[in-house]
Amino acid sequence: MNKEKENIIKKIGVCEDYLVICDHASNNMPLEYGNLGISKKDLESHRAFDLGASEVASELSNLLNCNLVMANFSRLLIDPNRGKDDPTLIPKLSEGKIIKGNANISMSEDDMERSKRIHLFYLPYHKQINRFINKSLDNGRIPKILSIHSFTPIWKGKKREIDVGILWDKDDRLSKIFLNSLKNIKLGDNKPYSGRLKNDTLYKHATSHGIPHVLIELRQDLLKKEKDKLQWAKKIHNVLKENEKNIKSFSLKKYGSYTFKGE
Repeated sequence: MNKEKENIIKKIGVCEDYLVICDHASNNMPLEYGNLGISKKDLESHRAFDLGASEVASELSNLLNCNLVMANFSRLLIDPNRGKDDPTLIPKLSEGKIIKGNANISMSEDDMERSKRIHLFYLPYHKQINRFINKSLDNGRIPKILSIHSFTPIWKGKKREIDVGILWDKDDRLSKIFLNSLKNIKLGDNKPYSGRLKNDTLYKHATSHGIPHVLIELRQDLLKKEKDKLQWAKKIHNVLKENEKNIKSFSLKKYGSYTFKGE
C-alpha cells in the first residue's frame, strides 16, 4: 500500500453538505520512529492524540452519511493542525517533556527530516480534505466543515469546568448555532482554546474559502465509554438536524480572520 495513503483515514459518504475531519485522531507511530524517545505511557495519553475524538468523528460521519478525513499519525510526529511555518509543527516539547526524536529537526525548508514528514504525513491529509471539498463544490454543494477534537479535564493541575468547547474565528455561523442549541451542557465560547490560530486546518480549508465551519472540543473524561462517544456524536448530529433549514441557507462567504491584519 502507498505509504501516504496509510497515513490518512477516509470514508466516502453520500451527503456532501458536511465534511467531518479529525486532526488528532491517532497516536499511530511508524516503526522507523519508535516512540520518538517518549514513554509508552505518554504515547497512549492526550499528549500524543485526542482521546475519543476519532470515534466521535467516525460516528458523526455515519449519522450524517458524509465524507470523513482523519489523520492516522500522532501529532507528536507532525501536527496537521499547524501551519508549515509554525514552530510547533514538529514539537520539541510536550507539556515540558523533551521529545528526543524531534530535537534535531530545524524549521529550515532544507531540513530533510522535516520535508519527509511534511510529504508523507502532513500534505496527504490536507490534500484529501481539499479533494472532498472540491468535489462537493463541483457538485454544487457547500460542505460545512465539522472538526472534532478533545481536551484533557485537568491542565497544569487545574480542573477544567466546561464540558464542550466551541471554537471559531470571525465566521461564527455554525459556532453560534451550537452555542445556542446545546442545552444543559457547560459550554466554552472559544475555550479551553481559541479558534483563532494562524494557518490551522480550518483557516486553510474553511476561513480562506468562506466555507462555514466549527471546531468542537469534547472533554476527555466524558468520552471514556463507547456509549458516551456515540451519545456525543448524536448530540452534535441533533443540533445540525434541528437547525437544518438555517444551515442550508449558508453560502460561501469570506469573513476573514483575527489572525491576519487587514482581514
